Amino acid sequence: MSMVLYCTVCDDNPVAAKRAGEIAKQALESKGITAEVSIYTDSRQLMFELDQSMRIDLLILDIEMPSVSGLEIAGYVKKSNLNCRIIFLTSYVNYAVDGYELEIFRFVPKQDGDSRLMAAVLDAANVIDLESKKSYLIERHDMCGMLPCKYILYITKSGKNCEIHHLHSKEPIKIRKPLSVVFDELDSEEFIYIARGCIANMANVQSVYRHDWVCKNGDKVPISTSLYAKIKEKLLDFWGRKIIDD
Repeated sequence: MSMVLYCTVCDDNPVAAKRAGEIAKQALESKGITAEVSIYTDSRQLMFELDQSMRIDLLILDIEMPSVSGLEIAGYVKKSNLNCRIIFLTSYVNYAVDGYELEIFRFVPKQDGDSRLMAAVLDAANVIDLESKKSYLIERHDMCGMLPCKYILYITKSGKNCEIHHLHSKEPIKIRKPLSVVFDELDSEEFIYIARGCIANMANVQSVYRHDWVCKNGDKVPISTSLYAKIKEKLLDFWGRKIIDD
């Protein structure tokens, strides 16, 4: 597995933070992954640097920390980096519900030692590797991250910008690129033009009508009437191939 993975560890216990960083680096390098590991013992400092658009692929957090808790950090990170995998180190199990809402990748009990953390890091690396092969790179002045294509619903043109509508938020991600460039960068048979100013993901459509494209989340997007026959043909072909593949 040849890749570079950015891992950040934050634990207010310096010994625990250092050990978690060592385990993460050891686990990743055992799989041929170049690991860039950053260690923090002050959660406020990490929050400050998060505002500087630092890249994080894997985040290992203690939950109980003074000033800013692991849950608060995780919630902040997920707002701008949906694809970041988060592992919580905890002595408690009563955070499971909060973790579910934040889509936490794994809870690792501190008392279970190094092996559980190493296994969690390796599992996270496998998922990151798989999704990075089918993700779209978002680069802006205020954020940078990989958005898995499976989450994208549709992308619309808005002036000189594009708005990426996805499953994880009601607010689209805005990027300053022409729609044609985004379409070429996606380079996927799952995306098609449904109107002059809109491309959509066939993997996330519920149904299509002569005037509307209905996404799985209920969003309705107007389609070009002149493209309806072509859209229908491509969609039926995609659905047919997916049934065979599945």
